[in-house]
Amino acid sequence: MPKKDDEVKKSAKEKRQEKARLKAGAVASKEKVVEVDEVGEAVASASAQLKMLGASSTSKSVGDLELAKARNSTGVLGSHPLSRDLKILSFSLSLHGKRLIEDTTLELSYGNRYGLIGANGSGKSTFLTTLASRELPIPDHIDIFHLDEEAEPSDRTALQAVVDVVQKQVETLEALSEEILETAGPDAEILQDIYDRIDRLDPNTFEMRATEILIGLGFSQAFLAKRTRDLSGGWRMRVALGRALLSQPALLLLDEPTNH
Repeated sequence: MPKKDDEVKKSAKEKRQEKARLKAGAVASKEKVVEVDEVGEAVASASAQLKMLGASSTSKSVGDLELAKARNSTGVLGSHPLSRDLKILSFSLSLHGKRLIEDTTLELSYGNRYGLIGANGSGKSTFLTTLASRELPIPDHIDIFHLDEEAEPSDRTALQAVVDVVQKQVETLEALSEEILETAGPDAEILQDIYDRIDRLDPNTFEMRATEILIGLGFSQAFLAKRTRDLSGGWRMRVALGRALLSQPALLLLDEPTNH
């Protein structure tokens, strides 16, 4: 079975590479001259969208502009810019002028799990939102998924609610790759980052993996077919967690996922 999965991934990657070559040929045949500034703007725009892709898909807190204005954070990147580990030096955080964290070192090692313990109002959620909003110097290649509320009630089934969100991420990534191909060409470095993320999400196995994840979270076959508006808050939180697990982010932030 692993061999078959590898062949599917390889085939998908080959298709994208072939598409890139065809696109490059089409652009060249039109003898279109792209200005350097236009290329730079396209790459910068794609990089910014990649940064916010994970957090903006589920996080209500990240979108709260009033709270964003009330937060103030400082810190210096202490880890290598290409490392999967994250180290922030001289990290300080305040909310509405109240100091929550002062001049400390934040270290998150890839693959490890961490828990926050503190009284209500001590700043745990503010800390997670600060990370998710990238208000600290977090390298672009570390994608973030911030879960702070249950999945929205709708007519979609639990399974569809998981698959649709991650499918939207893939569509966004594919649109970005098209934009970069047309402006910067197939040799742009950011394209490899986009392709790597698409490969990691593995669109060919969405439904199968989403089903396995939800069953692992306690869903029965009958519950998989239930509309999310017919599920309790606790079950919809499991749907949201399923989205996070299917997305496979480098940094997964869970804000009270069992608080239902």
